[in-house]
Amino acid sequence: MLVRSLSVLALVLAPVVAHAADVENPYKGAKVGDFAVYKMTTKVGDFNIKGTVTQTVTEKSDKEVTVKGTGTVEFNGNKMDIPAQEQKIDLTKPFDPTKAANLPGGAEAKVEKGKEGKEKIKVGDKEYSTTWTTYTAKMKVMGQEIEADLKTWMAKDVAAGGMVKMTMTAKIAGQDMDILMELTETGNSKK
Repeated sequence: MLVRSLSVLALVLAPVVAHAADVENPYKGAKVGDFAVYKMTTKVGDFNIKGTVTQTVTEKSDKEVTVKGTGTVEFNGNKMDIPAQEQKIDLTKPFDPTKAANLPGGAEAKVEKGKEGKEKIKVGDKEYSTTWTTYTAKMKVMGQEIEADLKTWMAKDVAAGGMVKMTMTAKIAGQDMDILMELTETGNSKK
């Protein structure tokens, strides 16, 4: 149960931090079929969890885009599916990551932007020109108070939101938690 809860937490937190300070909505140019696949590693106390997370644009109109998050985690040799999370993103307004993240009922999130910089990151044979940004976040998710330090690397040419990499360190339930998400594949499944 802890493994699945932490995996869901990672899945819902990714969009919160990925665009916390973006003025422009990163999904305006999205197309149905756009996807991004991430390798995810989560460490909490003595637990090491590996998995994948996929973000896919499933519907789009002039006013709204729907992004479905799915994934799997592996823990102690057991593979589990992460429950799918569907996000509806309003394209008529600036991106609000706390609404887009589909946080569980009663959840709260306050994200503050820190420093920014530029960095090139290579994924497979492709090199991305990214802008990295640091954040501090205070959240209450699934009954847990979480304070976290985050860093995201974003690139305009990455489908399904633009995230190339994310790191997060936090304390949850008295345990240190580290999450790393790295892009492994991006594109459009409809092409």
